[in-house]
Amino acid sequence: MKSVCQAVGPFEKDVQSRSSALDLSTIKSPQEGKTALQGFLNAVAADTDKAVSQLKAAGSPDVKNGEKVSAAIVSAFTQLRGALGHAVTAAGNLPTSSATAFKTAAVSLGNTVRTSMSNIGSGLNGLSSPELESAAKKEKACQSLGS
Repeated sequence: MKSVCQAVGPFEKDVQSRSSALDLSTIKSPQEGKTALQGFLNAVAADTDKAVSQLKAAGSPDVKNGEKVSAAIVSAFTQLRGALGHAVTAAGNLPTSSATAFKTAAVSLGNTVRTSMSNIGSGLNGLSSPELESAAKKEKACQSLGS
């Protein structure tokens, strides 16, 4: 549990920090907005790569369905990385000819990313382990996680 939480915790914190720092209200041009979104998505993709590596290195817990739980978590983060890769490409294609065209396309991209993330997270539904939940409650590295 400690290894998993040490992979997920910093990832979660970094994504929240990067999201808070991405203040689109200060963007002065579509090109500036495009550059900011590309930077954000590339950074989150790199964070995801790091989390996937750490999750793979954590291995499978020695509990009932431990391999299944581990594989599902690694798969979810791997899918997230793929979705972010597509988002990075889409951000590179955002129009910058007008503020309206950029805003419309950027909002659409944001909605696509959110939908992808929701779909990926749904793959973890139904996976539970009382042993892992108990271990997570006791593990300091897990106590700061969102949910």
